[in-house]
Parts: sequence; C-alpha cells; structure tokens
Amino acid sequence: MKKDRRIVFFDIDGTIFEEGIGTPDSTREALGLLKKQGHIPVVCTGRPVSTLFPEVLDLEFSGIIGGAGTYVEYEGKVLRNLFLEHELVERTVPRMEAVDCTVVLEGPDFLSYRTDGKAPLYYQVIGRLHREYPDRVKEMEPEKDEVCKVSAQLGDPEAFDAMIPELKKEFSVVRYERFPFVEMMPAGINKADGIQALIDYLNIPRSNTYAFGDGPNDLEMLQYVQYGTAMGNSEESVLQAAEYKTEGIWEDGIYLGLKRYGLI
Repeated sequence: MKKDRRIVFFDIDGTIFEEGIGTPDSTREALGLLKKQGHIPVVCTGRPVSTLFPEVLDLEFSGIIGGAGTYVEYEGKVLRNLFLEHELVERTVPRMEAVDCTVVLEGPDFLSYRTDGKAPLYYQVIGRLHREYPDRVKEMEPEKDEVCKVSAQLGDPEAFDAMIPELKKEFSVVRYERFPFVEMMPAGINKADGIQALIDYLNIPRSNTYAFGDGPNDLEMLQYVQYGTAMGNSEESVLQAAEYKTEGIWEDGIYLGLKRYGLI
C-alpha cells in the first residue's frame, strides 16, 4: 500500500446522512473525489450492519466499522464480529427495564425488542425494517439473541444514570446529551478500537488517519485518529473534545473539511 495513502472514517447519522432527508450532494462529491485521489473512505457507525440501508452502502465505502467497533469489514472481508455474552444480556435487560428503559438488542443480522412495548415509538429504524426488511426484526430473546450492542430509550434518566458505574464494569457505556438514550457495547470496545483493528490489518500508521463525527459515541474515534474533526452540528461535548472542527452536515462540512486537509 502506498505510504502516503490516507484513511478517513465517517460517522453516519448527523455526519454524512440524516434519516428521512438523505446525504448532502457535496458529501457525495467529496467521497467520490477522495477515492479518486487513492485514499480510503470507511464508514464508522454505531449502527449494526443490519441497519445499514442502500443509501449509505451505495456511497461505496471501502470498509465498514459497525456496531460502534464490534464489527469490522474491509472490501467484503469480515475482520471482526463480536457479541455480548448471552448471560450478560439476559442479566442486564431486566435491570434496565426495571428503571423504565425501552431496550433494543442490536446485532448484525437483526434488531430484537419487546414487540408489545414502546420501541417502535422511539426507534424510527424499526418501522423501516418492518416495512422493507421484516426478517431483520424479531421478538427479544435475551438468552439466545446474537447481540453486539444494547441500546435503550430512558424513561427515568436519573435512575438509569445511578446504574452507570456498575454497568461500566461490564460494558462500554455511551450516554447521549440531547436526548435520553444510551448505547452499551462489550467492555473496552468502541469506534477507536475498531479503527485500530482495521489500520493494523492494513498497516496504515495513525499519522495517516482522519475522522468526522458529531455524537458522544464518536469521542474515542476523534481522539484516537491523527485528525479528529467535529461537525458543526455536534453535541457540545464533542465540540469541546475535538481538536479540529468543520461546518455542519448541511453546510458542506465534509467537503470543506476534506478540502482543508488537502485530501480532495
């Protein structure tokens, strides 16, 4: 691989894509130019691959880091596919439901949830899966579902927050600021860990790594790469932590950011 080849990681939601609206034309153009220059665009998302839809996959990324680092793929080859232990999921779900969490179990093949509960009200993606990919949604079975990540809408945020110190002993916990939502991955796993696995495989130095993101599950990624860039529409914690910043998603933030780095 060329020594001067760069690898760029892109969060999806709020960075290159907005559900119900799509991807800015300037972002599409920028991704095409990036590949034309011989660099490597990789999607790096909290979404499991079961919720990656054609409008994202058609952007022709060279690699995918999904499930917030639990899944790593490059040019069609799966390099990592991690799952939570069934016993841990089975033990954790009732604890979360006891403090009014609406829990969704996320995996590379499907999402599972209490079909008689509120999950479809909070998760727009569930409705789309039901309409277009009904084989990717099912009734929750914590004792046997293949789960890479647990997420939840918090009915009682204060009660859940009191549980976080204990949960962090067994999970990587990401708590969102703008709305009562949490993501929980296997302990020690996050987007940065997924990035490390991929650049080690490709033998790319960290000095040649870039990333763009907007949410709290992007923090480790933005701090791990050499050039971690917060979108202008980022949550406040991300804007404060990121060394570099660009404009918002609909203000040509990706195009302008890549242009400033000289990648396009």
